[in-house]
Amino acid sequence: MTGFGRAETDLPGSGRAAVEIRSVNHRFLEVDCRLPEGFQAFEESVRAMMGRAMNRGQVRVSVSLRGAREPATVVFQEKLARKYHHQLEGLRKRLKIPGGVSLETLLGLPQVVTVTERNGASAVSLWKPVERAVSQALASAVKMRRAEGGRLEKALRQRIEIFEDLTGRIRQRVPAAQAELRKRLAERIETALQQAGKEIPAGEILAREAAAQVQATDVNEELERLASHFVALRSAVAGRAIKSSPGRTLDFLAQELQREVNTLGTKLRDPEISRWVVEFKGQIEKMREQAANVE
Repeated sequence: MTGFGRAETDLPGSGRAAVEIRSVNHRFLEVDCRLPEGFQAFEESVRAMMGRAMNRGQVRVSVSLRGAREPATVVFQEKLARKYHHQLEGLRKRLKIPGGVSLETLLGLPQVVTVTERNGASAVSLWKPVERAVSQALASAVKMRRAEGGRLEKALRQRIEIFEDLTGRIRQRVPAAQAELRKRLAERIETALQQAGKEIPAGEILAREAAAQVQATDVNEELERLASHFVALRSAVAGRAIKSSPGRTLDFLAQELQREVNTLGTKLRDPEISRWVVEFKGQIEKMREQAANVE
């Protein structure tokens, strides 16, 4: 699920820290930390905080500091530059090279310019307030993810209601579909006997074939398993499934629904039921897409 959180905090002495946390859908939990120089030692702590709050998602944690450390000091070594200039001018004249020695040339020579880092507050002393800011940003991101989860739960409940409605229509249509199949079977047997030119009583053959056809088109078990899957789906959506992987639970149940619906379509070769089966499969695919976002 997607989420965003931001927090800022004052730092000891001077400066502020800004923390941003962004998460998008992902099958597993992946955390990308972007910390200031010197804070790399706290990366595992940040990852652990994300892991305690989220089970899946691609999460980016960005921490930036403003004014927390004193700026670097730039020093020009003038005496050394004069020596370089004197020697370069002598060399230029001896080689009879026109022009003069430029400032740009001197600045590029070793040790003419030195940069001194001035140590301000250490990363260790700054970590506690930064950690609090990370916690605040994480709480905001989790809140947004939970809001999305609520909307997703509502959509999944509506999807289950559609499944139940389609199953009810199929259940009601089964007797008529079986009667149509028996009628077509009887017509085929009668036609086959007539074409063979045999005057054999077809009653016993019809009864036997009709019984076999009814058994072959019996879908009570499939309908009962679908009803059982609907109960499991409601439990998963309500959060009573395995807490570590409810999304995977929903995906597994979607596969089971697909299996039962395929069997219904194979056994009951009825135009009306076939249309509902196609619609059922489309709804299952939509649920699988939603399940990929469930944490």
